[in-house]
Amino acid sequence: MIIGLDHIGIALDNIEELGSFLENVLGIPLTGIEKVPERKLKVAFYPIGETDLELLEETGEGSTIAYFLKSRGNGLQHLAFQVDDIDKAVEYMKSKGIEFIEDKPKKGARSRRIIFMKPECTGNILMELSQCE
Repeated sequence: MIIGLDHIGIALDNIEELGSFLENVLGIPLTGIEKVPERKLKVAFYPIGETDLELLEETGEGSTIAYFLKSRGNGLQHLAFQVDDIDKAVEYMKSKGIEFIEDKPKKGARSRRIIFMKPECTGNILMELSQCE
């Protein structure tokens, strides 16, 4: 069911500062920046092996990371696990008592289908399932 760790989401009030550090100090190349209007986010991707660092910056009030930034500030926001069939993974996890923030998977960055588990079910760590289309 879980193929691997897809990405580590890092919420930031400005992605350029950490992005510059990743590129100029650590030598990790930027592979793309995209806007996700449905979630009011700008997202930058920095690959490390098979996993990406996903830098998240809000682009408007009510973004999906607004509460996180307001309450915690910049920092690690979530872990995303790649799955081969998100619908089957959700069904299986629900059978194990896992609850999800959304009712069903939605479109995320890179046209992937994503869904977030409620942190109360995962040791207070926000976790995402992600399926490449």
